[in-house]
Amino acid sequence: MNHVAAIPEPQRLGPVEPDLLASAIFLFAEYLRRLEQEAPAADDEGGEDDAEDGEDTAPGPQIDTRAVLDLLAEELATDVKTTLNLYMRVTALYRLLASSPSLASLALDHEEFGGALRDDALVAAARLDVYVQRAGEDGSADFDPREFRAALDAEE
Repeated sequence: MNHVAAIPEPQRLGPVEPDLLASAIFLFAEYLRRLEQEAPAADDEGGEDDAEDGEDTAPGPQIDTRAVLDLLAEELATDVKTTLNLYMRVTALYRLLASSPSLASLALDHEEFGGALRDDALVAAARLDVYVQRAGEDGSADFDPREFRAALDAEE
């Protein structure tokens, strides 16, 4: 018998309300700001040798999944399924915009303080599919960058 190992299709997350996602994005941004504020204290302990090497050993803030999930659930009073959906959407959006400056430029309203998401980008992030794939023990949840860009271009 020939058995062909099928590659599982990525699962898709259902949409969320844009206002709820906006609140989750705000809470996640506040969480990241707190991490950044705490980071200099940790950097000072290591001395100045790292800066002289020219190497940046810190890859960015280490996001504590449990802490973010607890924060979202507590502040937004959401059930487990909605909290997970929000977490995956927010972190997928964070990765997407961090990895694509041109897409971030389209999605962010630079006239607002801090570069908040434009309304059309918020709606796209709330409505578009987020593809969840599992690889070993790890997995990822990501937006399709082409779908996201198309949603933004359709609104202009």
